[in-house]
Amino acid sequence: MMSPNLKETFKELDVNDKKNVISRELILIGEFVKKMKEHYDLDADFDIKNYDVNTETNEDDYLLFIYEDIFEIEKQLISVLSRME
Repeated sequence: MMSPNLKETFKELDVNDKKNVISRELILIGEFVKKMKEHYDLDADFDIKNYDVNTETNEDDYLLFIYEDIFEIEKQLISVLSRME
Protein backbone atom coordinates (compact mmCIF):
# COMPACT_ATOMS: atom_id res chain seq x y z
CA MET A 1 0.00 0.00 0.00
CA MET A 2 1.23 3.47 -0.86
CA SER A 3 2.02 5.79 2.03
CA PRO A 4 -0.22 8.83 2.42
CA ASN A 5 2.82 11.11 2.06
CA LEU A 6 3.86 9.56 -1.23
CA LYS A 7 0.29 9.74 -2.50
CA GLU A 8 0.03 13.41 -1.53
CA THR A 9 3.36 14.20 -3.19
CA PHE A 10 2.15 12.58 -6.40
CA LYS A 11 -1.15 14.48 -6.26
CA GLU A 12 0.75 17.78 -6.06
CA LEU A 13 2.67 17.16 -9.30
CA ASP A 14 1.50 18.69 -12.55
CA VAL A 15 0.06 16.37 -15.19
CA ASN A 16 3.28 16.02 -17.21
CA ASP A 17 5.30 15.20 -14.12
CA LYS A 18 2.70 12.59 -13.15
CA LYS A 19 3.04 11.05 -16.62
CA ASN A 20 6.82 10.94 -16.20
CA VAL A 21 6.54 9.29 -12.77
CA ILE A 22 4.17 6.64 -14.15
CA SER A 23 6.50 6.01 -17.08
CA ARG A 24 9.52 5.63 -14.78
CA GLU A 25 7.59 3.20 -12.56
CA LEU A 26 6.67 1.05 -15.58
CA ILE A 27 10.30 1.06 -16.72
CA LEU A 28 11.37 -0.07 -13.24
CA ILE A 29 8.78 -2.86 -13.25
CA GLY A 30 10.04 -3.88 -16.70
CA GLU A 31 13.58 -4.13 -15.31
CA PHE A 32 12.34 -6.36 -12.47
CA VAL A 33 10.64 -8.62 -15.01
CA LYS A 34 13.84 -8.78 -17.08
CA LYS A 35 15.75 -9.94 -13.99
CA MET A 36 13.13 -12.63 -13.37
CA LYS A 37 13.32 -13.77 -16.98
CA GLU A 38 17.12 -13.95 -16.83
CA HIS A 39 16.86 -15.96 -13.59
CA TYR A 40 14.68 -18.52 -15.38
CA ASP A 41 16.93 -18.45 -18.45
CA LEU A 42 14.27 -16.85 -20.65
CA ASP A 43 14.78 -14.30 -23.39
CA ALA A 44 14.61 -10.90 -21.70
CA ASP A 45 14.71 -8.86 -24.90
CA PHE A 46 11.77 -6.48 -24.62
CA ASP A 47 11.50 -2.77 -24.04
CA ILE A 48 9.26 -0.54 -22.04
CA LYS A 49 9.03 2.85 -23.70
CA ASN A 50 10.05 6.00 -21.90
CA TYR A 51 7.42 8.72 -22.04
CA ASP A 52 8.93 11.99 -23.24
CA VAL A 53 7.21 14.96 -21.65
CA ASN A 54 8.67 17.21 -24.34
CA THR A 55 6.58 15.50 -27.00
CA GLU A 56 3.15 16.85 -27.75
CA THR A 57 0.83 13.98 -26.86
CA ASN A 58 -2.91 14.13 -26.39
CA GLU A 59 -4.53 12.12 -23.62
CA ASP A 60 -5.73 9.31 -25.91
CA ASP A 61 -2.24 8.83 -27.34
CA TYR A 62 -0.69 8.91 -23.86
CA LEU A 63 -3.17 6.34 -22.56
CA LEU A 64 -2.45 4.08 -25.55
CA PHE A 65 1.29 4.53 -24.95
CA ILE A 66 0.94 3.46 -21.32
CA TYR A 67 -1.49 0.66 -22.15
CA GLU A 68 1.01 -0.83 -24.61
CA ASP A 69 3.66 -0.89 -21.89
CA ILE A 70 1.29 -2.47 -19.36
CA PHE A 71 0.28 -5.09 -21.93
CA GLU A 72 3.96 -5.88 -22.64
CA ILE A 73 4.73 -6.27 -18.94
CA GLU A 74 1.71 -8.54 -18.53
CA LYS A 75 2.80 -10.68 -21.48
CA GLN A 76 6.32 -11.00 -20.09
CA LEU A 77 5.03 -11.91 -16.61
CA ILE A 78 2.87 -14.65 -18.13
CA SER A 79 5.94 -16.14 -19.78
CA VAL A 80 7.79 -16.14 -16.44
CA LEU A 81 4.85 -17.70 -14.62
CA SER A 82 4.56 -20.37 -17.32
CA ARG A 83 8.23 -21.24 -16.79
CA MET A 84 7.80 -21.40 -13.03
CA GLU A 85 5.04 -24.02 -13.29
